[in-house]
Amino acid sequence: MSETLLTIEPQPYSASSVYYALNKAPESAYQSLLGLYALHRKWREAANYADNHQAVTTLNWWHHELQAEPAKTIEHPALRALYAADWSDKHAEALQMLLHGHMHWHHLNRVEDLAQLQPTIDAIGGEFARLWFMLANTPVSDELIQSAGRALWWVDHIRHIGHNLSNQRIWIPMQWLKETDTPAHILLSTSPSQNRAQQLKPLLEKLIAHTQSELANYQTQYRALSKTQQKSIRSWHTLMNLRADLLTLIAQDPTELFEGLVSIAPLRKWWRTVRS
Repeated sequence: MSETLLTIEPQPYSASSVYYALNKAPESAYQSLLGLYALHRKWREAANYADNHQAVTTLNWWHHELQAEPAKTIEHPALRALYAADWSDKHAEALQMLLHGHMHWHHLNRVEDLAQLQPTIDAIGGEFARLWFMLANTPVSDELIQSAGRALWWVDHIRHIGHNLSNQRIWIPMQWLKETDTPAHILLSTSPSQNRAQQLKPLLEKLIAHTQSELANYQTQYRALSKTQQKSIRSWHTLMNLRADLLTLIAQDPTELFEGLVSIAPLRKWWRTVRS
């Protein structure tokens, strides 16, 4: 089995949060979840290509690939891993929705309010969560899927806020910039991290508070599950616990967002997963 797993690329970085989460997955679901992660990461990278032609060509190729019948010969190892699972029309629909979310993200360049951004968040974060639960063979409510996807999306995007904004894409709602009196040009500034963190403090506080609310909503939904259900999605919950720890670290010193990619120490991640 290990030889087959090595053909699925990209794999989670060693000691990353996803790495630890997947190690909590049922053995029967591990390979298919690895395939899901690989596709999600490939599509995310394609959606962020600076070359518009390259991005559109790549994402459209994947769109046509997913429309092919699973019974036909599938060359890509990540898709083969997914189709080797108990694949159904519902799985295929969710995977297409995930891809469409990344396609929408590529074309997103200005967001007026949260309502405009929400469908893209739910398509990317929500369908990724839906597929994770389906592959783990755990039926859960749409409310849990939605809250899980939103919480994951917000932590991941706050984490990259110092590095993934450009003139081509400012995903933060313009309404929030107005509410916090934040000029858009400051988001794209290359001033020292301390200066940027201070200038963006009201906005960062709003973003962090919103993400904390999304995480709290997920935790409420999770606690409503039966013990059996909680155990069956242990892998996802491990990922969410690590993301919650990451948000706590960000909230303690938002300056780090502009200095590099904020990350939890591997030993701390290991200890967290042992206790979860």
